[in-house]
Amino acid sequence: MNHTDHHDSDGGGPSVELPEDVTDLITGVPIPSAVRKNLFKAVHRLCSAAVDVPVAYLEGVADEHRAASAARVKLIHTTGAQIAQQMRTDPEYARRAVAQFGRKVLREQVNLDLITLKATEELKRNSSTSTTSDESSTIDDDWLNAFDAEAREKSTEDMQANFARLLAGEIQRPGSFSIRSVRLLSNLDKESATLFRTLCSACVSIEADNATIDVRVLSLGGQASHNALLKYGLGFGELNVLQEHGLIIPDYNSWRDYQPCIGIEAEPMANTIRLPMSYQSRLWALVANADRKPSSDFKLHGVALTSAGCELRRIVEIVALDEYTQDLKAFFLRNKLRMVQVGD
Repeated sequence: MNHTDHHDSDGGGPSVELPEDVTDLITGVPIPSAVRKNLFKAVHRLCSAAVDVPVAYLEGVADEHRAASAARVKLIHTTGAQIAQQMRTDPEYARRAVAQFGRKVLREQVNLDLITLKATEELKRNSSTSTTSDESSTIDDDWLNAFDAEAREKSTEDMQANFARLLAGEIQRPGSFSIRSVRLLSNLDKESATLFRTLCSACVSIEADNATIDVRVLSLGGQASHNALLKYGLGFGELNVLQEHGLIIPDYNSWRDYQPCIGIEAEPMANTIRLPMSYQSRLWALVANADRKPSSDFKLHGVALTSAGCELRRIVEIVALDEYTQDLKAFFLRNKLRMVQVGD
């Protein structure tokens, strides 16, 4: 087979344009050309082991990477001897120091390889929706640099899974996640990540044309700053943790007009509302009772997510919140509205 070698813009070494059948062998499924382009740019930038896939076509690339690795090993030994000479100390001390550095580099690369593999598996699972907003859009080099710097430190399974979903989302739609969001995710500890998952699982949202209009957790007639959400695990103290991480805005009682989500009972329901409301990964309409007086707006108060919080919400696995769901439906009933699911 013929292939074309070229060099990355950051000088990171040669890469290849792989034919579609080779891509399919690696990912397991056909993917759109725009996504395929971004996938292999990310793989070449982040993943050392991925080029050793069992495909004869890639053997030349694997040889290049192995040669580069051998050169780095030789450089490490040379550097160790130079350090020992310059420090006039025991050469064994220098070798141990260089070996420790080498183990750190290896551990970080293993982390990147695992995250890249998980991202490829994520794209495989979402192959039917693996499209980009613009066929010419390309994943940004600076974004990959920032992702590399943060992801290489992540050794736990949960954080690797989060970074994999982040990478897969950016490969599918470049520009979906800001560099700030990458760094924010990196700074989340396990407790904060668990709180954020609870928050996201309780969020309602309005989205249109792939744009997020609003995302918030409703305080259900109370005030979140006065612990209205305490029984759901989102008390004032927990909200402060999320706010300090930059995931929610400081005003815990802000509001947004959800009037566009109100419709009437009809078939199909989607034709009776301007915008559906999203909750727990499903679309809902707010159906007005016959005795509900018409109004020009419907203000819903609660805890709103920041722009970075809205971005990271897309990679969070939603968990069931039965008590909050029941109370949410009861809140709407008090306002003479019923939550009716739209579509499947």
